[in-house]
Amino acid sequence: MDEIPSYTGYLLPPEPSTTDLRLACTDYATICRANIVAVADRFEQREDYPFIDTKLDLKTGRDFRADDPIRGRDAIYGWIQGRGLEALAGHAAWLAQYDDPESQTLAARLRAIAEPVLVSLRQMRAKNDGHLYFFMRPDGTPFALDDDGQPQNIPLDADAASNFSDLFCAKGMIAGARLLADEAALREATDYAQRVSADLWARRFVSDQQPLDPTNPIAHVPGRFDHGPYMINLGTCALNAAIGDTQAIEEGLRLIDYELAYYANCNGRISDFSDGDFWESIDDKGAPYRDGEGRVLCDPGHSLEFVGLALKFARAMRASGAGRPSQLRVLGQHLTHMPAILRQNFANGFLPGPGGICKAFDLVTRQHLNTDMPWWSLPETIRAAALCWRESADAETQQTCLQIWTACHNAFFAHFIRPEVHLMSIQTRCEDGSVSDSIPATADADPGYHTGLSLLDVIAAVNESVS
Repeated sequence: MDEIPSYTGYLLPPEPSTTDLRLACTDYATICRANIVAVADRFEQREDYPFIDTKLDLKTGRDFRADDPIRGRDAIYGWIQGRGLEALAGHAAWLAQYDDPESQTLAARLRAIAEPVLVSLRQMRAKNDGHLYFFMRPDGTPFALDDDGQPQNIPLDADAASNFSDLFCAKGMIAGARLLADEAALREATDYAQRVSADLWARRFVSDQQPLDPTNPIAHVPGRFDHGPYMINLGTCALNAAIGDTQAIEEGLRLIDYELAYYANCNGRISDFSDGDFWESIDDKGAPYRDGEGRVLCDPGHSLEFVGLALKFARAMRASGAGRPSQLRVLGQHLTHMPAILRQNFANGFLPGPGGICKAFDLVTRQHLNTDMPWWSLPETIRAAALCWRESADAETQQTCLQIWTACHNAFFAHFIRPEVHLMSIQTRCEDGSVSDSIPATADADPGYHTGLSLLDVIAAVNESVS
């Protein structure tokens, strides 16, 4: 690699050629590099803070106040640390393929950062009876927000169920330990992930997300079971399937099968819904969950993220060569449903005026319930469309994938990316296109997880197609 290209903001034409896609990928690579350099720079500025620090306001480009109870440095998000550790590992592996000094130096910096972050998470988990949490203080103490929005320590429970922070952190710790070739840490992270998976299948899994956005209710509802943790666990299986882990391959196939059987309307099995509709939750009988007003909620971004992670798992499984012929046949059957899910959830969620994907859609009334558009849905959909395009041999399906890819790419580049702030993205926009103050999940900026890991998969898919 002779020279790192600058960001051009290249917009895709209505019918992009392979050349257009390669130009887009050049910008994707520049975004990934700029994002992860910012993560590295910020980490290296504070020797006494062994955590990934993306505590900056993407509207202003300035750091949040250090004493802010949810945005300051004393609020350690388990989600961000786990996601960030996985992002460090993924970007380091990507950079390792280049032999230029700058790429090699950056890869070494990421490995050097991954080590103390991994150590910190292991120490915090040991302190917390084997768990990590949405909010933690730098010493590992978990807390939640009271009715006045003030942090209050929460008691530890040795028999606590696994949560989203456990899921993200177990996945990130596997990636980090593998990057560092730390066998002891890898065994610990693998056991951690297996414990989380066992709780998930036993329906002992709970959400530890805190209510930071009043338009996105997250309170636990008895008898409602969300698909989100199954989807994220599929990402864990993709990591392990890539190295030929046969248990991960079995688990990944089981997860895809479960999601398609209970959360997706495949082949029009439920006449009330459209083919490819994907609901966020089921009830205790396995039917689409209906709230008190009879609505069936869809989060289109989550549904599209599932498509991308299913295809990522498929590519990892095939590349490893560890899948049995019978498993490959099952996988092939599952993948036949992905184009319909991609097409339908894009249609349900995409708002062409402002350019983005809405947060909530009612599958009964076919109305948008929450028109806030979080940034992460766009790179996740770009990944889903690109991998589906690469997977399909059907010309019509490929054309549909390219149309979806183009719409999301252009919306992402035109309305979300901030070249002046490390090529990071505004977190959320409103239906009128204005910047929203709502917090999609965490106040911390993306540490290269949704944006970076998604776009790296797209780059790989396009490179494979060209070669």
